Amino acid sequence: MRTLRFTGFTLLEYIRSGRVALEVIATLVVYFMFLRRVGLAMNAEYFFSVTGIYTPALTLYSTAAFIGIGDRPQGYVLLSRGVSRIDYLLGIFLSALVIVAGSYGLLSIMAALLNRPPDLDLSGWLLGTLPLLLNVGLLSALMIMLSPMVFATIWRLFVLGLIALAFSSNFIGGTLLESMPDSALMFLRAAQALLGGPLVPAFYGFQLAVTRDYTTSTAWANLFAQASLLISLLGLAIYSFSRRDLIFSHQ
Repeated sequence: MRTLRFTGFTLLEYIRSGRVALEVIATLVVYFMFLRRVGLAMNAEYFFSVTGIYTPALTLYSTAAFIGIGDRPQGYVLLSRGVSRIDYLLGIFLSALVIVAGSYGLLSIMAALLNRPPDLDLSGWLLGTLPLLLNVGLLSALMIMLSPMVFATIWRLFVLGLIALAFSSNFIGGTLLESMPDSALMFLRAAQALLGGPLVPAFYGFQLAVTRDYTTSTAWANLFAQASLLISLLGLAIYSFSRRDLIFSHQ
């Protein structure tokens, strides 16, 4: 109950500050630019392709905004008033999730009322929404884990370096690869394969949201992998936040 109360308090602070206006404007812009499609029929694949790109982009902004609210001296005062660090971090995470999910829900309602995809029913919408929102949770949890109030600078740089190494195949190639020794090339390929593994559930989750194909066991296994990775990121963030001293970023 403390977590829910703090989540409500944080959402109220976010709405009263006027920051939520950007999410509202972004939702309307995305709908009228990409989902209204006057005179054209919109199918389910197009709807989830647009929302599957829009929701992570909105998650980046909303989570960063809530981290800014939490990472200030005024916020830390609450930790001395009966709010545990677990409640504090989960409240920030849930607040960001509510805002992004609310924006997605508003897009879905407007699309259903004004330009409903003929091949999308309620069950299909639920099947596409589940992996989409899990991806939102994954990105939000990763941002919270990498925030200054959770990870120290050296650990943030370390994790970002691992992520960069996982994506290094996109910008390392050609002449550079040919000039590398065979042992270094083998190590690079192994590191890319190992570090890229945790990214697979997120990418496949986007594909699953678009296709909504649950006929194979792989789809359900990927949902389990997304949920497991989300719990792991949140658990690591909570553990790190509970172990480190509070640092007032504005002092």
